[in-house]
Amino acid sequence: MRIALVEPDARQAEILQHLLIAGAHACQPFRAGASLLETLGDEAFDLMITAWWCGDISADELIPRARRLLPGLPVIVLMVSPHESEIVAALHGGADDCMTKPASGPELLARIDALLRRAGVRRPRNRAHHGFGEYLFDSARHGVSFRGQTVTLTPKEFRFALLLFTNASRPVSRARILETVWQLSRDVQSRTLDTHASRLRNKLQLSPEHGWRLTTLYGVGYQLDRLSTPGTEPSGSADGHIGSEEKL
Repeated sequence: MRIALVEPDARQAEILQHLLIAGAHACQPFRAGASLLETLGDEAFDLMITAWWCGDISADELIPRARRLLPGLPVIVLMVSPHESEIVAALHGGADDCMTKPASGPELLARIDALLRRAGVRRPRNRAHHGFGEYLFDSARHGVSFRGQTVTLTPKEFRFALLLFTNASRPVSRARILETVWQLSRDVQSRTLDTHASRLRNKLQLSPEHGWRLTTLYGVGYQLDRLSTPGTEPSGSADGHIGSEEKL
């Protein structure tokens, strides 16, 4: 998962970054809260870990401001010998969990996994076959079988499709797509993502008449939904769009 780390202490940030990478997470460090807030205008994260003092503001001030840009962002606050009043302030400020620094590696990773589970964030498991209703994914052949046919996808298309199905009915951020599908943290052109999503929609018949809808969440990522009745759209605006989303 993609984690934002706000830690003004360079040494602590380096230790935590190595720990998170060892736990199979992508980590982007920030030395101050303002740097994070500026980045959230263009990037998304699955979770934030922040020191109580962020270098320019306190965590209880940073959290609500970050969530205005990225609603529902899970947050862990790290504190040095915290007083009860600081823990209370952090929790009232929106923190989901608090830990004492220096954080224990196994405990921190376990708390991250617990928070991501509660937030509904999922990663495809490393196994040969994955089943999602009528869709069966074969990792060895990059093939997807459904409704009596088998379609072979490119490796990127396969990883993209598997990520969408694993997180059906949940938004999948651009950052997670880049990490999982392109296996890098730098950005790629929006048109490249749109092209891959459009190919998946056509190859896997992800359309309302077949009971699925693949949606672009502009500025965020993509979402795959299973429709309750094939051939119908969930209720939304008169043209079938929902909020700031637009069908591919």
